Amino acid sequence: MSDSIFSEYYSLPTFEDRFAKNPADAIDVIIPVIHTNELWRANLNSIFREIPVRRLLIGDGGCKDDSIDIARSFPRVQILDHREYRSLGFSLRKLIEAVESEWFAYLHSDVYLPGGWFDAMKAHQKEYDWFGCPQRITALVEYPNVDFLGEEIRPHAGSQMGRKAAFLPGLPEIDDDYVYRQEDLVLRNLVEKHGFKSGNVEDAFHFHQVMHKISPWARKLTSVSINVAWTREEEIRACMMQVKGVIKYLDPTPALALHVETNLKRLLELNAITQAEFDEWVLHTKPVWKQAIKPWRMKLVIALDSARGRWRRLLTSVFQP
Repeated sequence: MSDSIFSEYYSLPTFEDRFAKNPADAIDVIIPVIHTNELWRANLNSIFREIPVRRLLIGDGGCKDDSIDIARSFPRVQILDHREYRSLGFSLRKLIEAVESEWFAYLHSDVYLPGGWFDAMKAHQKEYDWFGCPQRITALVEYPNVDFLGEEIRPHAGSQMGRKAAFLPGLPEIDDDYVYRQEDLVLRNLVEKHGFKSGNVEDAFHFHQVMHKISPWARKLTSVSINVAWTREEEIRACMMQVKGVIKYLDPTPALALHVETNLKRLLELNAITQAEFDEWVLHTKPVWKQAIKPWRMKLVIALDSARGRWRRLLTSVFQP
């Protein structure tokens, strides 16, 4: 691998098709797509180089760029029309249902696989039925995906491998509604709930790209700390999907409850939902969550946000040249 992942991103390598050279252990690969970034072709090159791709299944959620045309230039690509589906979760359900190999890989369109990814992941198939590896974010500079406390954020989403049989009992539970950007948690829950084993491995990783994309829900990169300027509509959509997706598909834990409370707080601030509307929806959808959500903790989140803002202003004034 070159010294800079960015030079590798933008190089023009000779196309390598691992399946054509050695089809042993071939698997289907699924990628849901609405839009991609400028590295889409490079990412596909890395996938075919690393994985013996039996079929590349693309879920077309309504691409308005050239993502589908680029994908069609690769071998053994099948495009599935998912334009009528409203959620990522339902698209994933249909993609997994279309898998024909025992194992498959679920990749994000903005993921580049480094050398050795498949072999390192395959070595864990006897341990788990569904597993992922850490993200290594590349946004002009490369850094681990951790928060200010050093904890990994969605540590094993982005490149995962699974056994189709582990999903079949639970796939019908995924409706076309709220699974969006928490699908790794939902899929893991489905696998474990039906008696299969999930896990995380640490001897493989993927490069995860954070960069500007032309999209109906465009998010503009504002700093290397990955603070993004969302439109009001996209922020409401993202927060609503988080709140409703977590509550409908996952059982409450302290960490998930805090996640719901944080997003609910923002929805209330944006006047996107009232507390009464939310309470009624929770009681109708999964009443156990009503006791898990603590109003006092939401007030604490507000106070912490305010304190964080004061500290940021203080540090800015102290270190300002």
